[in-house]
Amino acid sequence: MAADPTQITADEPRTGLGPIFWAAWLASMLSISGLFVAAMWWITPQMESLPGMAMGGLAVIVFTGGLIGLSMIPYRLRQKRGIEGQMRAPYRRYALRFLPAMFGYVVLLMLAVWYAKQAAPTGIVAWAIAIAPALPLLLAIRAIFLLPREEDDEYQRDRLYRAYAWATGATLAICTIWGFLDMFSVVSHAEMWVAFPIWAMCMGIARCFPLGSGK
Repeated sequence: MAADPTQITADEPRTGLGPIFWAAWLASMLSISGLFVAAMWWITPQMESLPGMAMGGLAVIVFTGGLIGLSMIPYRLRQKRGIEGQMRAPYRRYALRFLPAMFGYVVLLMLAVWYAKQAAPTGIVAWAIAIAPALPLLLAIRAIFLLPREEDDEYQRDRLYRAYAWATGATLAICTIWGFLDMFSVVSHAEMWVAFPIWAMCMGIARCFPLGSGK
């Protein structure tokens, strides 16, 4: 007799984590992001001194580590249930590119801010100091966009590109709306460098949901 497809044996692994898990996971992502913003709001006035800059750097490291840890929870749970295998080569290469780049960003940002406060450089030195923290971020962006190119699973590659498109559209919408609100002095001014963290957050949210083909 053919097996009833509606029946699931007790030892068969579930293929999903469920809406309650994803809601809690997303709430955790938003909470840690909110805590980071609050911490930086409190630390920023103290960043005139080296201890203040150290606290700012520590906050960035803790925030980055927290986001990475939270982003790995779904994978670890699925791996524990036997749904996922070992981390595949494209993602290992991505981690080896992305994580050192973010660490370099934190270190160079702290050093650049400290040197600028102490030496007040001008001319080409000021340009070099200002650009230095951006260089590791460019390497991180390179790692992000190399991932789908190296992904050999067509389904996963398609999901990545759709998530990238969604995150880019959401970032453009947020920055455009905020820019007009800023122009009319309705909200506080935001520096342009926040575009990358906004995109990364939108990307994380996009990866939580199935993205259809739109056909």
